Amino acid sequence: MTTASLEALMRNIILHRQLPFTFHSVTAAVNGWDIVVCDHAGATLSLTVPAGRPMDIRNAIQAGLETAVEDAVVR
Repeated sequence: MTTASLEALMRNIILHRQLPFTFHSVTAAVNGWDIVVCDHAGATLSLTVPAGRPMDIRNAIQAGLETAVEDAVVR
């Protein structure tokens, strides 16, 4: 998976799930990807996603973003 394909995947997940984030950046890490998104207030959220099959990466990203939304609602 390339950074461009991961960026497209991130944007697709955010759009499809109607999550309150905007894609900011993605960089390759030692064993995966470091992803940064911004919420509507401008706060950043960093996710580290392990390398693997595209479906595994998608599931990890989606779980991380949805957990962040749930955590924000609880606060």
